[in-house]
Amino acid sequence: MSIARMLLRTERYTEGVVVDRDGTVFFSMTNLGTISRFRPGDAKAEVWARVPDANGHMIDIDGTHVVMSSTGAVLRLDSTGRVVNVVASRVAGRWLTYPNDVSPDVHRGGFYVTDSGYKSTPKTMPSDPQGRVYRADADQTMRQVADGIAYSNGVALSGDGKLLYVSESTARRLWSYEVRDNGDLGDRRLLADVPATNDETVPDGITLGPGERLYLANHGDGAVLVYAPDGTLEQRLDAGNKATSHVAFSPDERMMYVSGAIGSEDGAGAIFEVPLR
Repeated sequence: MSIARMLLRTERYTEGVVVDRDGTVFFSMTNLGTISRFRPGDAKAEVWARVPDANGHMIDIDGTHVVMSSTGAVLRLDSTGRVVNVVASRVAGRWLTYPNDVSPDVHRGGFYVTDSGYKSTPKTMPSDPQGRVYRADADQTMRQVADGIAYSNGVALSGDGKLLYVSESTARRLWSYEVRDNGDLGDRRLLADVPATNDETVPDGITLGPGERLYLANHGDGAVLVYAPDGTLEQRLDAGNKATSHVAFSPDERMMYVSGAIGSEDGAGAIFEVPLR
């Protein structure tokens, strides 16, 4: 079993880890409103950008960055960390509540965004779940493509672009949605009930990784769960962080990076690395 090794200890809980094509690792500290970057082997990270409540993060094919500001906005930043435009703060007249995670659509252009619908995860199932999924087309026009989710959290597109995976934190479920040619979502099916080792465990970020496997950060569990495309749980990997938030991979997919908090989310954070082969 691969053992997680701490690369960086941080002042606060970390989120939205993502890796650029040159191997640079970016991560957010939501409570501090910062996005930092480092290269593996660096002694410390440098603040790259300041975004209020910075959360999920993706790097687009043109080198710009799309960042979720969980105050209620989807932002695009240039390669220097400067905000160049607000992609959306409301869609069809509805203000965004808590933009959480983002996944690129390399097939059609654009990306998918989860809006959790709540500022914190409901402890019990709400009668009218407010979590949603939005799609931004290549021209940055955003529209709602799914709703009725009890805290929509992680999001990832399959390698062929035909399925969208979404984690539902309150219900501890992992869903797959059919993706239509225009990017809209069709029928959904339950892919997996996500196991919990304690009352604080909820599924968080999802990343498509080596072998078309889904790597799910199981927040509060200290683990990354690896699912096959059919929903079979194949592996449980040491995450290092107990409050695991997200994962990303080195360009050669030999190393996994994990963001989160070492203990509780209100304590110190870290970035761990886990060798995959």
